[in-house]
Amino acid sequence: MYLNNLDSIMTSNKTIFFIIGILLIILGFFMLIPYSLQIYYNENSHSFLSSSFITIFIGILFTLTNLQKNHGLNLQQTFLFSTLTWIAIAIFGSIPFVLSGLNLSFSDAFFESMSGITTTGSTIIVDLDSSPKSILLWRAIMQWLGGIGIIVMAITVLPLLKVGGMQLFKIESSDNPEKILPRTIEIASIIISTYIFLTIFCGFFYWMFGMKTFDSIAHSMTTIATGGFSTHNNSIGYFKNPNIEIIATIFIVLGSIPFISYLKFLKGNKKIFFTDVQIKGLVYLLLASTIVMFFYLYFNQHDSPLIEKLRIASFNVVSILSGTGYVTDDYSLWGKFPLIFFLFLMFIGGCAGSTACGIKIFRFQMLFLFLNNQIKKLIYPNSVFIIKYNNQK
Repeated sequence: MYLNNLDSIMTSNKTIFFIIGILLIILGFFMLIPYSLQIYYNENSHSFLSSSFITIFIGILFTLTNLQKNHGLNLQQTFLFSTLTWIAIAIFGSIPFVLSGLNLSFSDAFFESMSGITTTGSTIIVDLDSSPKSILLWRAIMQWLGGIGIIVMAITVLPLLKVGGMQLFKIESSDNPEKILPRTIEIASIIISTYIFLTIFCGFFYWMFGMKTFDSIAHSMTTIATGGFSTHNNSIGYFKNPNIEIIATIFIVLGSIPFISYLKFLKGNKKIFFTDVQIKGLVYLLLASTIVMFFYLYFNQHDSPLIEKLRIASFNVVSILSGTGYVTDDYSLWGKFPLIFFLFLMFIGGCAGSTACGIKIFRFQMLFLFLNNQIKKLIYPNSVFIIKYNNQK
């Protein structure tokens, strides 16, 4: 009975398992990158080669057993796809952790993998400084892949599913669910190119301002993904370099901007970064929060220059608001106010359609619009008010 039900599910959802198979194959090939580090640093382990073989093999099986002429997804299947994809990638992404010399249990490895692919940034690895380079790079790759996965889902899939108000960011007028897949491939190619471009630039500037090549590559991935995984126990604070903190701040902000705006910019809308309501909300929030923290540091810390206070305030505000989690100081020692203030910022988060976490700025903006509309209705009960967001009803 169980096997019959499983076979029935596989048959009716061939496209889902076909795409998951392709994603597993891609994941498997990415595992060969840390394997090259194992060879270069003589880590005396072939864990990534074994993990790559297992992942690619299962991916090929999924792909070949679910071949069909027309690949289409309806809305119900898209819900299932969005759930199974994260679980499948996290499971296979945990294999290198299990096979590594860190003696991690499967639950620990799965936690680390899921934290990476969802760009959460929590870790169970205690001593990063002495961990194998291959594992540190794999953590960065997982966050980088998770970041682009979150963006593609937020821009192409969730708006069609009308989840959490994301229909506001639908970029196609048609509601035909059968167009989900081809439209996703078309948009994803542009988004991925932009994502890679930003990552390369971020890594270059990290390297130019003092990071070693390995650190610059790993941190560029987790910066654009706003994930926060670092190669050192002290995070960005390990480098003790103000220029690196400034670069991190800039590229975290670029990762927190909705990537649909980059898409619109490339398609000819050159004013999108100045007219988008959500981006303006992010900028205003960052400026206001930085000013608040600057004045707090000004009145409570008297042993550092003003420009350093401004840099520390901006870096920590951007890192916390975006959910990146990079740290340079133990701000719990600053007093109670920063802890409470950062807690509120953490809940707000960045923009929808970006790699940043949190509730998202646009939902707070929508809440304000609805509250404003209710107040108007109390004053003018017979009037009809149309709520618009970014010139959309």
